[in-house]
Amino acid sequence: MKDEANIVEQYAGSDVGARIDILIKYYPNFIRLVEGFERSLSFIIKQEKEMQRRTAIGELGVRVQTSHISDPTAREAIDNVMIEQAIKSGDLTDVIDELDEATKREHEIEIRTIRDMKEDYSIFQNSFLYLQPDEAEIYEKYLTRRGNADALSYELDIKWETLRSKISRYKKVVVEQTSNILIRKYKIDGGKK
Repeated sequence: MKDEANIVEQYAGSDVGARIDILIKYYPNFIRLVEGFERSLSFIIKQEKEMQRRTAIGELGVRVQTSHISDPTAREAIDNVMIEQAIKSGDLTDVIDELDEATKREHEIEIRTIRDMKEDYSIFQNSFLYLQPDEAEIYEKYLTRRGNADALSYELDIKWETLRSKISRYKKVVVEQTSNILIRKYKIDGGKK
């Protein structure tokens, strides 16, 4: 669970080979983990913005009188939607402008990494197309079951050694294809190689 909690941080600091390893390791829940981090990031940004607002009011030393017409619940709901949309679009410019530069940079890296993770997952899945349909189905079942070859060999009614050999061959094809594309992507994108 600890590794899953910082999957975005792991991914950001990884080269192409390590990123593919992460895709394989977390394959069944990869997108859910990324989306969970997105939601968590929106809470974090919301809290940072609120803290920044409180600090600004405290530094002024002046209590701001309101007309009681404003609706803090509506403002909070609007903030939440704006933050979530900004994270999904990958452009936080409008929602983090009042945060300090170090925090902005950190969130921009997280957003870029989330975008890369989703794209790389899609590239990884598309690499299954280099296998025959039945081969892709077997490999995906293997990944989905987190490598439980015993149950899969029983289900497919083939020897464990035969299945292990097939899985190894399928993995090699998928990893090679994914690696080739990601290396090109990150050379062009200027990211990790």
